[in-house]
Amino acid sequence: MTIKDFISLEIPVIDKNDSLAEFARQLEKTGFDKALVAGYTTNGSKRLCGVVTSRDILVKIVSERLRRSSLGRLRISGFMTENPYKAYLNTDIVSLVKTMSSRGYGIIPIEDETLHGAVIRKSLLKLLFNDPTPVRSVMDNHPLKARTSDSLLDVRQKILGTDKSFVIVVNESGEPRGYLTVKEVAYAFATFIKNVPERFRKERINQLIAQDYMIKNWLEIKVDSSIGEAAKSIYESNTKGAVVIGGRGLEGVVTESELINYLAISLLSGRQIG
Repeated sequence: MTIKDFISLEIPVIDKNDSLAEFARQLEKTGFDKALVAGYTTNGSKRLCGVVTSRDILVKIVSERLRRSSLGRLRISGFMTENPYKAYLNTDIVSLVKTMSSRGYGIIPIEDETLHGAVIRKSLLKLLFNDPTPVRSVMDNHPLKARTSDSLLDVRQKILGTDKSFVIVVNESGEPRGYLTVKEVAYAFATFIKNVPERFRKERINQLIAQDYMIKNWLEIKVDSSIGEAAKSIYESNTKGAVVIGGRGLEGVVTESELINYLAISLLSGRQIG
């Protein structure tokens, strides 16, 4: 079991001088909410210089200064995390999982003499497919929620006020109607800046509401499901998390983050995984 087995080769690699419009295009094209950022050294070789995530975009995108800008003039270099933590092909997988969990990283680039790609949370879920532990032991009992009529500005504040990235969108009766992740919210604001002339943005930004951008086909798992079943369902559905349903209806959510935190504890305790 080596890092090479978990590298996602499809992670987009963009140039630090690319525009934010290119990142938005990559979000739509690939489905990823993160990208590696490359630059050039003094001898002309291409090297990793940063990572950029949807959360990085969400933190800055609605500032007054940026709202007055063209998406094509905003550069990735202004949003990326420079000199990110990275691992190597010979890095121990337990060490990598521990670092991803303890520091809250969703992506870790793998680079030595060559940029090999990156490990993301999703690729590590495969280690949990056979875990029989009940999912209720790791699910988030107090997930972020938003009403269908809530503005995306309010949703953004809820997300940035926590380390969570998964928001259940409910109707007035509290029943799930969809979900939002950082990706959908960041993409909504980016396309808003792209498509709405600057003179209308201040007036219209409050018209962006959760109902219009939420993902309506959410993944449901039963509260008595195992962690293995949850991990496999999330992996195969290519989603960030699942709604956990029990006798009382919505019991909570389980996301990649909870599963990776559990994986880290399991590996460090010496349990057999995989």
